[in-house]
Order: sequence, then structure tokens, then C-alpha cells
Amino acid sequence: MVVGSCIDEITVNVSNSRLWKGAVCDAHILYPKLLPDFFAKGERVGEGVGSINILHFAPASKMPIGSVNKTKVEIFDEATYSTKYSVIEGGFVGVYFKSVSYESIFEATGPNTCVAKVKTVYETLEDKPPSEEELKGIRDGSTQVLKAVEAYLIANPDVYA
Repeated sequence: MVVGSCIDEITVNVSNSRLWKGAVCDAHILYPKLLPDFFAKGERVGEGVGSINILHFAPASKMPIGSVNKTKVEIFDEATYSTKYSVIEGGFVGVYFKSVSYESIFEATGPNTCVAKVKTVYETLEDKPPSEEELKGIRDGSTQVLKAVEAYLIANPDVYA
């Protein structure tokens, strides 16, 4: 097994507090609404640290029919807009990776802009580094959902204001 990590910085044209509410607090509601070709529905069990988020993949997602992405929240700090969650079932865990976790912090860069810093930590199933395609699969999802939430919040300036 190989352990590794990568960091992505995504510039977002909404405040960190609005992004936090949409992309973290209400992810189970917004992701299926904003990305219906990828997520059929979402649900959350519990609140804050220890809660479980379950996103059901849509048929168009090219993920196996009926598959889910189930994550457990390990850090939930609204004061610093930082979170950490680990995939406990689904996605690419069990396919290419033994484990995948995401640590995010949303840092303000202006009154209506921020940078989302997303650190992805992974452990491969095999004793070799992941391919570029495998890494792309776990990295691109974060960027896509953040950009979808950004577009929604820009189009709806009163949401989470």
C-alpha cells in the first residue's frame, strides 16, 4: 500500500461563510439538486462530528447502479470553516483505494471571495502509487461540487446571506 496526499486550492467568488453553509452544512441537500446527473439523492445521519453523509450516485454518474458515497465527519469547525471527513463506503474506496479522506478549509480573501484548500489523503489497495486517472477521480469531485455550489450561490445571492 502507498500512502499519499495532494492539495488543491480552488478560488470561489462567494464568502467563506456562504460556501461553508452550502458545501458543508447542506451538502446532502444541495449536491443532488445541483448535480442531478451525478447524485440521485442525499441524506445525513446525525449532526456535526460523527455524522454520516450518504450520497446516492445517479445512473448517469457511471458508478455502479445503487452505489453510494458514505462519509463520516471527523472535524466540523464552523469558527475556522474547516472540516475533515473520511470515505467509509463507496466511491473509489475498495476499488483503487483502501482509504480516502478530505480536509478542507475555506479562507476569506475578500468580502465575497475565498479560497477552498482541499487536502486529499489516500492509501492505495496495491503496493504502487495511484495512476493519474485514479487521482483525478478523487480530486475532481471536490472541485466540481464546490464550483456547482459557487454558481448556485452567485445566482441566488440571498441564499445563506
